[in-house]
Amino acid sequence: MMKSKNKKSLRTFTAITCAILLGISGVSAYAEDSVQNLEEKTSELQGEIKDLKSQLDATCTEMEEIADKIASTKQAIADTQAQLEIAQFEEQSQYSDMKLRIKQIYESGDYGFIEYLCSANSMNDLLNKADYIETMSQYDRKKMSDLINVRVEIENTKTTLEDENGVLDDLQKSLTEKQSTLNQKIASASSELNDYSQQLARAKAAIEAAKAEKKRQEILRQQALQQQQQQNQNNSNTSGSGGGSSSSGSGNSSGGTYLGSFRISHYCPCSQCCGPYGGTTASGVKPVAGRTIAVDRRVISLGRQVSINGHVYTAEDTGGAIKGNRIDVFVSSHSEALRKGVYYAPVYLL
Repeated sequence: MMKSKNKKSLRTFTAITCAILLGISGVSAYAEDSVQNLEEKTSELQGEIKDLKSQLDATCTEMEEIADKIASTKQAIADTQAQLEIAQFEEQSQYSDMKLRIKQIYESGDYGFIEYLCSANSMNDLLNKADYIETMSQYDRKKMSDLINVRVEIENTKTTLEDENGVLDDLQKSLTEKQSTLNQKIASASSELNDYSQQLARAKAAIEAAKAEKKRQEILRQQALQQQQQQNQNNSNTSGSGGGSSSSGSGNSSGGTYLGSFRISHYCPCSQCCGPYGGTTASGVKPVAGRTIAVDRRVISLGRQVSINGHVYTAEDTGGAIKGNRIDVFVSSHSEALRKGVYYAPVYLL
């Protein structure tokens, strides 16, 4: 019967500790999922920022090329304007010279057109003089036509350059707007990346904390299992030797009611552990090392005895932090309380 009870208590304790570890594992798994999601999002943002910066670099390069073309076009317009002014001047000069020659030939002067022809010495001379006048007239007309064509060509070139400059100006404005948009997108993505990076750092820290807590709980679980096995061995030995009194100082859990696995800690009468009230217990008696324990009176009534790891203690005290399955064992010094530390152990009510 005792072995069956010990096996049952061991299974109960194991189930509780496994549930704690599974809970921690669940938190760790959730944190790892969050880290994976955050890493994927961070990677996406880094790729997006890289692409945006590549677009921005290409846009800046294109803007520099457009600026060079605009400067070149404006210089070409200025040069064409100078050529146009020269062409207009030459055209006007040629027109003035032609008018002057026509006036001299047909209207006035000491040497008019008729007189020039009448001065011919022979018919051949007359034809030569007439041919000369015709040649001069054709020259003036051709020269004037050539100058007009040059001026028109220069004007057309200037108009084309001005149209091209307008197109380049519009393209430059468009690229400037694109540059501004890309800078805004990069700033927004960088801000979002910084936020996700901080979340990722916190998630990784949470994983490390969960792993540390899982390791600590595993150590406590192993300690509790060892204590449980030792308790079972003690119970088996006691049952085999005929048993002993459960009320003695070295008593065991034989005949006791299993209350569960409790968190066992230690305290002493110093001010750090008990404040100014370390002289007496909640039950009004003086605490005694090896006998007095502090309990939650809703779980264990004051005055009742319990067995912990084969030792019998009396519930004589309480504490603000002692709630539920927790027991604080009274010891004689603070160094001893620190040395014995905290562990989990099965508790039997006697």
